[in-house]
Amino acid sequence: MNIVKLQNITFLTGKKSDVFQHIQECIQLDKKVWITTVNALMFLEYLKNNIYSQAIEKASFSVPDGIGVVKYLKKNGYKTDRCPGIETMDFLCGFASQKKYTVYLLGSRRETVSAAAKKLTEKYGITIAGFHDGYFSSSEDTDIVNDINSKNADLVFVGMGIPKQEEFILRNFDYLNVKAIMGVGGSIDVFAGQVKRAPVFFQKLGMEWLFRMLEDPKRFRKLPDLINFYIKVYLPRGGVSK
Repeated sequence: MNIVKLQNITFLTGKKSDVFQHIQECIQLDKKVWITTVNALMFLEYLKNNIYSQAIEKASFSVPDGIGVVKYLKKNGYKTDRCPGIETMDFLCGFASQKKYTVYLLGSRRETVSAAAKKLTEKYGITIAGFHDGYFSSSEDTDIVNDINSKNADLVFVGMGIPKQEEFILRNFDYLNVKAIMGVGGSIDVFAGQVKRAPVFFQKLGMEWLFRMLEDPKRFRKLPDLINFYIKVYLPRGGVSK
């Protein structure tokens, strides 16, 4: 496994098992860890040089979530497996079960996050310290941080989509007394059983994004952004460098 920096993003690269092992070891060092995932659309958002960009740069490290980012890393000399966010969350829940760490879920609708909490408990035998929906304003941050801290949560998964989830973590990272925090996008909905993950066929091809578009045609409006990613990354002129 290698730790590499492209732009100002710190990526973990290599075999997925080695990446997960490194995350586990960092958490066990009692250093507060912030994990982000990066796919093509997230990378484009990062290039806007906004608050989301600041969040990605402050994170402890990012994992390559999408096939586009895997190819971008390969173009720059770094071979890596794809480490989907939902699989990273799955690994961390298993790790939490082994270490008796408690988990806090933040995001989605209240009934959804409640269902996810129940199913994660059933699957892993972990203790869900608490949960909260993702529909709140920044003025409520302090109450949520206090709730997380008062319940002694070890791992926090924030599933509010980008850039909202990273902006929340950026604002509150220094005040959270946790071992690790990770933005997980729609993974809470998947664990709740309300959204299906792409079939293995699409997963192996790195084309989960296409499955999601086929399931929800409104997502096709993001296709120009994906094309823009490949233009920025792969065109020799005006492309994105290290």
